[in-house]
Amino acid sequence: MNVRPASFRDLGRIEQLYTQALAEGDPYANPLHPERPVPQASALIRLWYLVSKTLSSLMPLSEGGDTLYVAEDSVVGVVGFVQAQPAPGKTRAWQIVNLCTVTTALREAAAEHLLTGLCQRGQDAGVRRFYVRLPLDHPLLTAFVAQGFGQYATEQILFSDCDRIEGVRTAGVLRPARRDDMDDVYLLYLRVTPATVAAVEAPNRKAWESTFGGGAVARLGRDEASHFIAERSGVHGWAAIRTASAARPTGMWLLYDAHDGPSREAFLDAVFAELPGGPVSCVLRHYDSELIRSLQQRGFAIYGTQVLLAKDLAVRVRQRALLRGKRKKPILVPAGLARTVENLGRREPLR
Repeated sequence: MNVRPASFRDLGRIEQLYTQALAEGDPYANPLHPERPVPQASALIRLWYLVSKTLSSLMPLSEGGDTLYVAEDSVVGVVGFVQAQPAPGKTRAWQIVNLCTVTTALREAAAEHLLTGLCQRGQDAGVRRFYVRLPLDHPLLTAFVAQGFGQYATEQILFSDCDRIEGVRTAGVLRPARRDDMDDVYLLYLRVTPATVAAVEAPNRKAWESTFGGGAVARLGRDEASHFIAERSGVHGWAAIRTASAARPTGMWLLYDAHDGPSREAFLDAVFAELPGGPVSCVLRHYDSELIRSLQQRGFAIYGTQVLLAKDLAVRVRQRALLRGKRKKPILVPAGLARTVENLGRREPLR
């Protein structure tokens, strides 16, 4: 089975694969499938096949066409495709945004070849890490695990379709956030997030701003989202609210560092008082269990769980012998251990 960059001639077959995936009745593939409990909030879950049904969404994400690949069987022809793009705010990292294969016995083989081929091409391009998220029960989860992807977090997608969520606008609980608050919000994120998770998704503030809350932090003051801060001897709460559109419900993001119930409920009361009417969605991590319980008590329901996975690629480095100063042949080491090569000699990353 051959993996190669997609061309214009492949677009018809790619669309056909997507249509076949819909015909399977996978509720994650079809935002209008009757088994999907909250169809109007489907944009929250990163769909595996295509969020849009138009061919334009299938176009390669770079002019060179090097981020959309197809797997081609010598008999059947194209049996799957994979699509990746640079991860926001991260250098040398790609995120996989689509993976779709035939629904026949070739599915596992196609997924294996696509992921292997993508990782090889990413490594050639200097990529150090791949990210991916998918529904917890998705059939291709095992394919990612088999290819060395490891889980670092899970997300709970919560939704409320109430016309109005009750809140209490209490003076002094919230204030509008400013750009100069973001240092404190980043520190808040680091306090409430396990170090193992933060090390993967937010190795620095720039990466965190670009990715956290779907990039809501980076867009502070630049879009329709409203940001709020809760202060008490420092910033201990942050919330962002993005108003609804015709295609999605109101979005809400939360960070809070307080375990006492009354303080947490007062914070949520104040946030809910800022919400417009209509459906509201919120994505929280597995370690936000107290916030999840509070939202459930206020009428939110969990309608999906996403798994967040990452894979570190080997890094090609050159080392010099410490004593003789001779250049040795390049070697491959795991990306996370690349710095330890300095113990053997001066490290010179290859381009």
